[in-house]
Amino acid sequence: MHARHPLATLTWLFAGLIASSTTYAEPKPDTMVYLSTVAPSIEQDIRYASAHNFTGHPLDGYAAAQCVLSLDAAQALGRVQAALRSQGLGLKVFDCYRPARAVADMGRFASQPGDPRKAEFYPRVHKQDFWRLGYVARVSNHSRGATLDLTLVGPDALPAQTWTPASAQVDCAAPYGQRWHDGALDMGTGFDCFDERAHTQAPMISATARQNRQRLASAMAKEGFAGYSGEWWHFTFKGVGAPAKVMDFPITAP
Repeated sequence: MHARHPLATLTWLFAGLIASSTTYAEPKPDTMVYLSTVAPSIEQDIRYASAHNFTGHPLDGYAAAQCVLSLDAAQALGRVQAALRSQGLGLKVFDCYRPARAVADMGRFASQPGDPRKAEFYPRVHKQDFWRLGYVARVSNHSRGATLDLTLVGPDALPAQTWTPASAQVDCAAPYGQRWHDGALDMGTGFDCFDERAHTQAPMISATARQNRQRLASAMAKEGFAGYSGEWWHFTFKGVGAPAKVMDFPITAP
């Protein structure tokens, strides 16, 4: 065997470091937990682990369809669920902790050609306006572990449909009985609907949808969750223990 030249050795080591850094996955902190272990009765429909989202593909970092949150946020959400259950209602989460690599994946989608799910999620918005309108960002509070997207479920909800890539695309702001049946109550639009009707105080939604939004927001606020005016489904836990660091560990099965 020939002796490796010192410069060649350094080059080889450097290349190895680059390769390892691109595949490195930081570990899940002990302060982050699977919601299913804290509040198993909360339903989950983790959209970014599937292709049923505005990008049309599973996002980078979602190796499992699991809601992961900070322990304090998960426990607070469990209390929201308990209060709602006493009213015959409940919660369904669409997204929780979001790896930073998934946020970057959204950004890449917004910068590349192609609109595979436009007809459902953003029929009245041009993709090149995603950044300006705030639908995508370089940093998301979801990556800090205490922000989540969710909705209300109850006996008045239409049964959930089973999504496949062949499912017809229906405008997310279409009337309740026409748009995708996600198993939730009428909230005025579907999840991740890039439309003015998704604004929390949108005046053009029905009285029933407005009431359901208020019920959700009120229940969440009682346990320290603050809503976001641009998206009725978006809440951030503001209580003690809310993490501040952006994280990038992948979501895997428990």
